[in-house]
Amino acid sequence: MIFSFSYLIAEFVASIVGTIFITKYREDKISRYFVYFLWFIFITELVGSLPFFLFKLNLYDYIKDSIIQNTQWLYNIQVILSFSFYVYYFSLNYKTSSLKRYVNILICIYIIGAITNLIFSGVFFSEMSSFSYIIGTVLLFIGGIIYLFETLQSDKILTFYKTLPFYIVIGSISFHLIVTPLFIYDIYHSLKSSPDFVDVRRIILNSAIIFMYTCYTIGFLVCLKKNKSYS
Repeated sequence: MIFSFSYLIAEFVASIVGTIFITKYREDKISRYFVYFLWFIFITELVGSLPFFLFKLNLYDYIKDSIIQNTQWLYNIQVILSFSFYVYYFSLNYKTSSLKRYVNILICIYIIGAITNLIFSGVFFSEMSSFSYIIGTVLLFIGGIIYLFETLQSDKILTFYKTLPFYIVIGSISFHLIVTPLFIYDIYHSLKSSPDFVDVRRIILNSAIIFMYTCYTIGFLVCLKKNKSYS
């Protein structure tokens, strides 16, 4: 059970260290948005984990037939907002204005498409929307690769490891490279019929989350050592 919720600890630590970072570097508004986003994710994950936590404590009857009995709807909302924010955050660090504009257009199209899919697919309350997740992952890769490409073409290539966006791009892309195949596999395989897959899936997912948020924490710590904000 401790391992099952270890990802929450990683999220909480990253949020705390991020808060310390933006307190020291108040002029870094872009990072401030990201830290707010981290707290949003931590809170929604905490609420989303409540049914499982109460079930383990034999207190599930207290939320039975309530809106938080099944929090899949919350995760469907979180997925859309998360992918949209990640790509928007990447675009804020672009140097080319036209790229920012095109990527922001893609974000708007994604949001409209994802919401439309939730309305007409009937999966909002029952399961993760594969459309939102897979298309969001593709969009995240595009946004992240653009940032890395611009970094390679600029003077930042010499100090890329001292910039927070680099750790966020690496952490988020690595996470989704690992996790997306699991969600694709979910489409064709029933979790209830494969208990072994459930265990393996949980271990991989938790480990990937911990790795991602560790990258964020390291990024904040590296930037905290600098005399002034990178931005």
